[in-house]
Amino acid sequence: MPSGRPVSVKKGIVMKKLRVGIDVGGTFTHAVAVDNDTLKVAAHAVTPTTHRHEDGVAAGIAEVFGKLRDKLEDDSQIVFLAHSTTQATNALLEGDVARVGVLALASGLESVKVKSDTDAGRIELSPGKYLESENAVFNPEEPDFEAKVKSCLQTFKDKGIGAIVAAQSFSVDDASGEEKLRDMARDAGFPSCATHEMSGLYGLGVRTGTAVLNAGILPKMINTALMTAKALKVQSVEAPLMIMRSDGGVMNLDEVLRRPVLTLLSGPAAGIAACLMFLKASDALFLEVGGTSTDICLLKDGKAAVRSAVIGGHSTYLRTLDSRTVGIAGGSLIGSGAPLSVGPRSAHLAGFAYCAFAEGTEELSAEALQITEEAPFAGDKPYYAVILPDGRKAAPTLTCAANLLGLVPEDGYSRGNKKFIAEAFKALAEYRRTKGAKIDTDAYKAWRASRKEKAEPDNLEGEALAYEVLRKASESVIPVLEKLLADYKMEGRSLKLIGGGGGAAAVVPFTAQAMGLPFEIAERAEVISSIGAALAMVRESLERNIVNPTAADIQRLRSETEQAVIQMGADPESVRIDVEVDAQKNLVRAVAQGAIAFSNTALNGAREISEAERLENLNKAGLPGSRYKLLGGTGIYYIYEAKRTERVFFGLIKKEKRILLVTDRFGSIRLQLPEAKLEKGGIVSLKSDLERILRENTVYGDAGALLPALHIAALHKLCDLSTLSTADQIIGLAESELNGLAPEAEVFFLINKA
Repeated sequence: MPSGRPVSVKKGIVMKKLRVGIDVGGTFTHAVAVDNDTLKVAAHAVTPTTHRHEDGVAAGIAEVFGKLRDKLEDDSQIVFLAHSTTQATNALLEGDVARVGVLALASGLESVKVKSDTDAGRIELSPGKYLESENAVFNPEEPDFEAKVKSCLQTFKDKGIGAIVAAQSFSVDDASGEEKLRDMARDAGFPSCATHEMSGLYGLGVRTGTAVLNAGILPKMINTALMTAKALKVQSVEAPLMIMRSDGGVMNLDEVLRRPVLTLLSGPAAGIAACLMFLKASDALFLEVGGTSTDICLLKDGKAAVRSAVIGGHSTYLRTLDSRTVGIAGGSLIGSGAPLSVGPRSAHLAGFAYCAFAEGTEELSAEALQITEEAPFAGDKPYYAVILPDGRKAAPTLTCAANLLGLVPEDGYSRGNKKFIAEAFKALAEYRRTKGAKIDTDAYKAWRASRKEKAEPDNLEGEALAYEVLRKASESVIPVLEKLLADYKMEGRSLKLIGGGGGAAAVVPFTAQAMGLPFEIAERAEVISSIGAALAMVRESLERNIVNPTAADIQRLRSETEQAVIQMGADPESVRIDVEVDAQKNLVRAVAQGAIAFSNTALNGAREISEAERLENLNKAGLPGSRYKLLGGTGIYYIYEAKRTERVFFGLIKKEKRILLVTDRFGSIRLQLPEAKLEKGGIVSLKSDLERILRENTVYGDAGALLPALHIAALHKLCDLSTLSTADQIIGLAESELNGLAPEAEVFFLINKA
């Protein structure tokens, strides 16, 4: 299959452009090819993940790519290739890391503090697994400084240290000292990094800890990355190779070789990328449901919730998705005894087949089945399994329960043999009844009635048991979802659940109904992570400690971040930059993301929808009982007011709630602002408009002046100014963002009181 430059012609015909995403999972490596214009999956291939191969997971990546290529048409061309990987995370969990030596620079009395700050010690990665490090401090002003460093490096090598970190207190302001140490270590044959490469923030201890984690996985990740690049080059792939970051974006090979730590904890990152680009989601809870566990992430206003990672009890400057994991998934087993329990052990880890997928069971009846209670591993509680007439064992799982109650669509990935599932649950219900357990059939019948289904099924107790299994599972999932929503103040907003992963139908539909929320099972949910890798944006996040940052300070950091993603291949016109200012921490953070090789059709959506269709989308979005009014639009974005009446104080008082929503011309909700108000202005009067709005909406209290949280919409721009802390910052960034727009363009100011 030909590949290479984004634009090629074969026999006078423009070649079909494809984006390839590869997801390296714990068990299988999946690859998909996605059409660059339509975003439809063109082909899919899978192979077992090659953890034990001499080339590691790189062998599996090359193998699955070869299988995928064989399925593609000859007039296809790969314009983008990215893969997600658990390699870095697995290395930490398994303790497969290098011992790290830290070389630090300091002189005089400062040496004592630097010695303490750069002592990362023994970091516990998982029970019984540690990353070992030791440090040495050098005075760069001593005449034999270089000789001492070289001697220390030899000592480190003799001790079996495999990677080096260079550290200095204020290297974020002047990195020359760290760069010298790093280069000396590389000349001595060590994979090396410097603390200023991890973050632009002060705090030598946290920077060093982050760098030690990075150095610990450097040898393995460098080896894997280079082998992957080599294997794909042999396959004649010339498209840029990108790797998923833990914050939902991708970075190029050079960045991986420098900062592999950015791939840590990136489990659901590719799935989040798919939610944003493939599913066009804005405000949603994404549940990636596997066989053993479910990873849960939040999207708010089209951005993934992120946080600073804590690893082995150590704070880091690593920004990762705020992912919450619960031990409930498609393969979760049913715990025996009373009360009923579900998980955390899964069928495939226990060595049982799912009843839904057990072969040769089509004609079996409940009477032919024997129920057993087994603890799969020492220390486990007992779980139920079914012994088949031929001695094989199968287990009723959460997926089986969802199948029985009709929650898995006919074309769903986890659709199973419903006839045998019914017999297995019938046998299990009878077994539990003989053990004295009660099955609440009334609750099940009420649930069926709420769905306008037949209230008296033929297998009432079996189905009631399946309902109880799903309810118990949801009781483990819902508190995690509610905590995530509370942490990010999502009350009163339109929201839905999105399910990804092969087990999505086992968890998401029932949980969504229990929470009263709409839901969606992602198209091709079983390979959603591979799709996300194919569609992910190039991303970079830079941060600095700046006391009372000026508009010029913010603009410099913004420009630096923009150039970073452009240098990695992002189309300059696609780059979006968000700036955050934390006045209490004197922190300024800029996050830029941009697209590589996307067509305009893929970036913007297939079809602009009508006003009536936008209203229909809003009515389906999860704000029941709301009345919508169009307040204005830019031609790209449209601002709506939604009002609804709620009863409070035991239903005695009516209260009207109001929210502003911004949708794009393709119907996706891009922004939600409860209790906000809208004002209009222009490009020519932007500064005076902002000065007036800030003056009229600033609140003064004991903490001083509290500025309103502002967003601006103008033509194709939708700017978030809500985290800025001074009027000069807001005006400066707004002028920068809207620079170059037509003078006659209307500007919409969305205002939230502080």
